Amino acid sequence: MMTARKLLSVVLIAMVPVAVFAQDMELATEEALETLDQMSVEVNDFVGDVRFDESDVKSLIDLWDEYTAFGENEYEADDEMDFESVVNDDEYRRWAASHGLEAEDWARKTVRITMMLYREQMLEAAKVMPAQMAQQVAMIEEQRDQLGEEMYQQIKQGMEESAKYGKAIEENARSFPAPTAAEQEILDKYRGELMLLMESDDDGEEYYDEYYEEDENYEDYDSEDDY
Repeated sequence: MMTARKLLSVVLIAMVPVAVFAQDMELATEEALETLDQMSVEVNDFVGDVRFDESDVKSLIDLWDEYTAFGENEYEADDEMDFESVVNDDEYRRWAASHGLEAEDWARKTVRITMMLYREQMLEAAKVMPAQMAQQVAMIEEQRDQLGEEMYQQIKQGMEESAKYGKAIEENARSFPAPTAAEQEILDKYRGELMLLMESDDDGEEYYDEYYEEDENYEDYDSEDDY
């Protein structure tokens, strides 16, 4: 079952190439962007023309732990996105009814809310990325002799790929639903609470840890001896 929590895990997994010094970073980047592009289509199709109000956000905050627990044991990180499984799940429908919620409408609104926050975060990150990248470039230029030419070129190539990926992430984020003026006001009011809930999920962090452990190049890059 694809809940808001599972959706966020998909986002984090797709973003791994930004942080990882992969052996074939260009291929990893292409695969990640394909995942994000697919997710954008799926999200827009699923959300449709629904709009949320303050009561929807408050109910999501109050019911977050219960809602995100659905399908926990059955879901795998590489499962395909299937938003319709949310509204067709009998257990979820019974749970929604027990809280006086219209199952399909509420599921679509929760996805709209969480993906608007994702969109917002990605666009904010894009604003500061050029300055951060410039600082990193200056740093490795200063350490070029210490790193050695081979390592320097590898790191530089990785940074160039990360910059390209960052631009693509920004374009992808703009493809997700944008809030109405009324929805933006609600998000501004509850952003802190929503972000705390979303960041409390450690699924993506565990995936990063596993990915790093398997990537020998990342370990080499992260070593303090290389600086």
